[in-house]
Amino acid sequence: MQCLCWRSSWERTRSIEWKGQILRYNEEDCAALRLIADRLSKLRDAASQADSPGVEFAEKPKKRATGAGLHLHDHFEEIIEFAHFSYKKNRILLRPEGDGEAGDASSSPEMKKRQHPVFRRIAPSRANRVVQVRRRRKCPRHDVRLTKSDEVAEKIITDLIFTKNGCRKTFVRYVGAKGYCKTCDCHYLPPAIFKICKNSLGYGFQAWVTYQRVALRQPYDAITQMMEDMFEEKITTSTASDFVRTVANRYIRAESALLRRILNSPFIHVDDTRISIRGENNYVWVFTDGIHVVFRMTTTREPHMVHEVLRGYRGVLVSDFYPGFDSVGCRQQKCLIHLVRDINDELWDNPFDSQLERFAAAVRDLLVPILQDVQRYGLKARHLHKHEVRVDRFYRDEIEAGPTTSEVTTRFKDRFRRYKGSMFRFLEEDSIPWNNNTGERALRHLAVQRKISGFFFKSFASRYLVLLGIAQTCKFQGKSFLKFLLSGEMDVDCFRPSRRRRTTRLLGKSAMAIQGHALGGSTDGSRASEREG
Repeated sequence: MQCLCWRSSWERTRSIEWKGQILRYNEEDCAALRLIADRLSKLRDAASQADSPGVEFAEKPKKRATGAGLHLHDHFEEIIEFAHFSYKKNRILLRPEGDGEAGDASSSPEMKKRQHPVFRRIAPSRANRVVQVRRRRKCPRHDVRLTKSDEVAEKIITDLIFTKNGCRKTFVRYVGAKGYCKTCDCHYLPPAIFKICKNSLGYGFQAWVTYQRVALRQPYDAITQMMEDMFEEKITTSTASDFVRTVANRYIRAESALLRRILNSPFIHVDDTRISIRGENNYVWVFTDGIHVVFRMTTTREPHMVHEVLRGYRGVLVSDFYPGFDSVGCRQQKCLIHLVRDINDELWDNPFDSQLERFAAAVRDLLVPILQDVQRYGLKARHLHKHEVRVDRFYRDEIEAGPTTSEVTTRFKDRFRRYKGSMFRFLEEDSIPWNNNTGERALRHLAVQRKISGFFFKSFASRYLVLLGIAQTCKFQGKSFLKFLLSGEMDVDCFRPSRRRRTTRLLGKSAMAIQGHALGGSTDGSRASEREG
């Protein structure tokens, strides 16, 4: 702005003094521009050197630490790896309420206005099996006895039969006499046919679709395409969604049995993750004892639902440091992996905070011997209670040693004071986990499902969570979710899968060497197979 004034003065007076000031300003401006250009050129050349100390990439900033800090990071990474814990919490987006997959072209307002063609399934002319069903005995309207009618009702169902060698499609014809009521002059279908009269595909197909959707996370479009390619049966995505909803309604009581067993466990893992329904945040909560899994959904993160589920519970609640869990009226064990992760992250963010580094070293020295005994003896209090003396010494020497000038260290000390009674509960009681890895693992399926589906309908979310809890329970118990659905059993614990036929055998070193020579003269059979491939 001042240069404009000088220019105006020079144009008015033509003074050499004003002209000199303008020229000096331009020279200095060009020199500054050349300085920036030269510096950027040097940065461009140094960018190719990944270990250049003078270059910092915005998308991948360098992690700085002192020598002692790097040593601490290595120990904390070992603790994290020991727990097999994943800290990335992905959100799942549930589909808004409606009748079709949101995100599909069929759910857009333009597509809803169009008239879709309607198809009627062509019933097969022959059936592989005929089932005789009983007729209805009493009239549902007047509660009078029905007489046998001359009219015969029949229904052909296309179903899947699962065997040890695979599955095949079959046709089942249900046949039964109708019942006649003289009072209302009506004919009534047999109960078995009335129950399936709206379905052309049997429960085998419904269980297969549910398994594909819930356990294998397949989109509905892919499921319908697989049905058409594998079984030559064409259904819509809406029909596939109805199959999943029907199976979910069948197993609502099974979820109640799972929750009762969880509440009888000596400890319960609880965790939550955020989801989105039509842009509004909702939350899914998981309750698990490592064997059984149950999910619940709320519109807010207020822990009222957790209090309701755990009312009267006398075991130990294993959770993270979310303050909402603090008011649950039972003994608690906080996840030490969350603590280690937070300290490790702050060390990277504050590499030259000597007080934080010293405090982190003290935490490392406290936890590593404890976890070594956990690995050696398991979660047995008779082997771990000896560390209570070291915990008391840590609180005396580090936590209550006086104020510190490091704000980060002060925050961690406050956390240790606040949760003193719930950080080391596993040292006092048998079989109490020291981390919430199990709760995280139960929620991980939702994070993967979010990437595939994007979102669900709100009305369908609760049904999906019922089936997901049963599927995760089967996974934790090493059982097949599909075989459980096909078994007709309503209790996962009572389900006993048939013994699997042995299809492979373990090769010893001598057998592998012989196989390797046969494949290509190598003593390593796997390498020979790789070369041949």
